[in-house]
Amino acid sequence: MKNSFLKTQTLAVLIFLLAIPLIIIVGLAFFSNDVTPDRTIFSLSGLAELLTPLRLNELLKIASRAFIICLCATVISFLISYLLMIYTSKIFQLLFLVLITLPFLANESVRIFSWQYVLSENGLFNVILSFLAGHSITVFDGSNSINVYVIMIITCIPFGIFINAASLGTIPNIYWKASNDLNLNSFNRFFKIALPLSKFALTASVLVIFFISFSLSSEVNFLGGDSKISTRNLILSLMSASKFQSIFSLGFVMILILLAFAMIYKLFDRFKTLEG
Repeated sequence: MKNSFLKTQTLAVLIFLLAIPLIIIVGLAFFSNDVTPDRTIFSLSGLAELLTPLRLNELLKIASRAFIICLCATVISFLISYLLMIYTSKIFQLLFLVLITLPFLANESVRIFSWQYVLSENGLFNVILSFLAGHSITVFDGSNSINVYVIMIITCIPFGIFINAASLGTIPNIYWKASNDLNLNSFNRFFKIALPLSKFALTASVLVIFFISFSLSSEVNFLGGDSKISTRNLILSLMSASKFQSIFSLGFVMILILLAFAMIYKLFDRFKTLEG
């Protein structure tokens, strides 16, 4: 009984420590001393700043880009995870997961800066495409946002693989044996077993990758051409304008979005359970 109490108490302390940044974000999103430095007052000026046409346009640009990237990266990562977990050995799976982890050991800015040379006008990709086509082709250059989307998707795919591969690895072998007994082809095995049993993983992948891609900024800074709209640059702009409450308001909005996604999924899951 005593050990159980200690475990509960320790868990409560850990949860509190982890929640401290969230508590600060929520508190400072509504209380500020920007206008009256001598005292802190309740204020919605931070949220109001985010709703101005300039800030709203930036946020919509960042969010729409993150939404496209999370969908593309989730689909690609799930397909890779399926092929990896179903058609390869355990040793190959481990080696593959290690290899896709290695790029993250390099400094983010250095890694993205190297992509700038690969995707430049005279970079490796354009050279290969021109060689295959037999004439000069310029698909990638530093003046459009294609580079940003490509590299962000490549950056986010490993996160989706980690989630989806772990989920597919938990599917009981009896399902795969039953599919063999029924002589199901690869198409039916994918859509009747892998996909239905990975709904939670796919949802988690979309959420995780959305928030990751929402915060990615180095790709935009190095590869975005004239457009440098990113979360980091938005925050730096707010800091330079001494709009500190708006920064915490942005964090509060992100927390609300995450909670909304969680509630929607919970309600949908409960509805499907009652329907079944």
